[in-house]
Amino acid sequence: MSTSAPAPSEAATATQQAPPKSKRSLLIKIFVGLLLVGFIIYVIVDLATTNNTRRIITDFLDWVEDNPAAGVFAFIGVYFIATIFFIPGLILTLGAGFVFANALGLGVGIFLATVAVFFGALLGSCAAFLIGRYLLRDCVSNLTKKYVIFEAIDVGENLWDNSLFL
Repeated sequence: MSTSAPAPSEAATATQQAPPKSKRSLLIKIFVGLLLVGFIIYVIVDLATTNNTRRIITDFLDWVEDNPAAGVFAFIGVYFIATIFFIPGLILTLGAGFVFANALGLGVGIFLATVAVFFGALLGSCAAFLIGRYLLRDCVSNLTKKYVIFEAIDVGENLWDNSLFL
């Protein structure tokens, strides 16, 4: 068994195969960016014309007021998704308090809104951690190579056997 360096032709082949991955990554980023821009443009145009987005949100809030028990679980689900996709929770938190207070009264409504927001954020942050840790580990490891601070955190985590972050 020889442990010699790869032949120049193998190294050249490896470098020739690298650009398609970066090209594919670039195309995915462009696609996601265009999708987000398209969604933003749709919402802006919709709010200026037909108000479908506003109607959907209003219908959801009315449904939550009519069905407070199911509304708690619906808010947990919505907050869960919002947490995973890094959507700021301030509007959802205030909306939960407003809707549940209108439906059930100030004391019980605020309590249920707090419970719904807490569990939605808790479950969403746990899911975001697990997605980043296991499903997107390759993307995270690429970030550690790209940015020095992430590499230092990764080295510290390995040195202290994960007790550093507990």
